[in-house]
Amino acid sequence: MLYISPVRRKADIFLTTDDRLLRKTRRHRKVLGVKVMNPLRWLIEVTEYENAADDALRD
Repeated sequence: MLYISPVRRKADIFLTTDDRLLRKTRRHRKVLGVKVMNPLRWLIEVTEYENAADDALRD
């Protein structure tokens, strides 16, 4: 059983290094209502987004 309900009310994203939990949440992505990610992947994604936004402002 997968239970992350309290997180849904307070966060847009749930970071975990637990690979087993990450696999389970991928299967139930639509039901959870919260994005579950590995912290390193999240940091890379956020950094790339911020760099793209900075580049757009310079143009």
